[in-house]
Amino acid sequence: MARFAVLAAISCVPCSGTCGIYYSTNVVAAANTSCQNVMEEIKARVKGDWRDPGKGYYSLLNESSLELDMEHVKGNFTDQMTFTFQEVAGQAACAVHGCSASPWVKNFSEPVHVTDYCNIFNLFCGSKSGCKPVKHDFTSKEIAADVYGRDDKTCIHHGARPMLRASSPKLLGSTVDDTLTCINSNCPLDETTLSPRPSCVLSNCSGDLTKCLFSSSCRNGVMCEMKCTEPLAKTEEAVYFHGFMECMRVKCPGFPPSKSCAAVQCGVEAASCALHSKCRETLECADKCVPEKYTAALAAMPQTAVI
Repeated sequence: MARFAVLAAISCVPCSGTCGIYYSTNVVAAANTSCQNVMEEIKARVKGDWRDPGKGYYSLLNESSLELDMEHVKGNFTDQMTFTFQEVAGQAACAVHGCSASPWVKNFSEPVHVTDYCNIFNLFCGSKSGCKPVKHDFTSKEIAADVYGRDDKTCIHHGARPMLRASSPKLLGSTVDDTLTCINSNCPLDETTLSPRPSCVLSNCSGDLTKCLFSSSCRNGVMCEMKCTEPLAKTEEAVYFHGFMECMRVKCPGFPPSKSCAAVQCGVEAASCALHSKCRETLECADKCVPEKYTAALAAMPQTAVI
């Protein structure tokens, strides 16, 4: 839950070498062709008349025998990107590692992870994935990616803006549990920002926060949560969300919160939130980021008409 504190502690992005508050996504894939062909295809899309489905623009900054450094610009935001390549011994295949790093403010308006994932995917996907190759058409298999909620189809459908899928991991691990337990126990939400004060988090939970920063699921979960609560902050309905969450923190401590406790101890606050659409929508959104944290709160909310 230490959203601002987590963001403030992130300093550098390995894939770009750029210091500042950035968020990065990594994808590893195996292409069934040589690394030379993969690199040529990527450069052809960047330098030629190929149109980015994400409606942005790529620029090649540097290149070496097995690395490409570039940037992706869309609107006022510039994403730093790096691709590295390695031939797979004994096979006509290339291991591709792509990294895209975005300024954290971008995640207020763009889905967490998915924009950076599409930045990478759109540069080497083949015709079987619905893409339009320029020089070499090949298939690739994704091996690993530190992003959930992705769907490569959203990267290529008519240049549509990527959207998060409804699915998300049910469990984000003990690091998330420890971090949220510490913060929920010690740091109330600020009524204006709907976030715990960074000074409180750093003073009381620095050890858990450090572990969270080095856990992609924990770090990404709280950044996703921030995207959900930011639009509600400083609005008239923020008071209902704040009241409900503060009741849960004080009367139903621990992580994850008890459903029975939420229903009995915070029923009035839950009903107030349920009556206001933005409050309910914020909870539903955040539940997809850190499911166990908000499950009890959602269960306590009556299924009633909202305003």
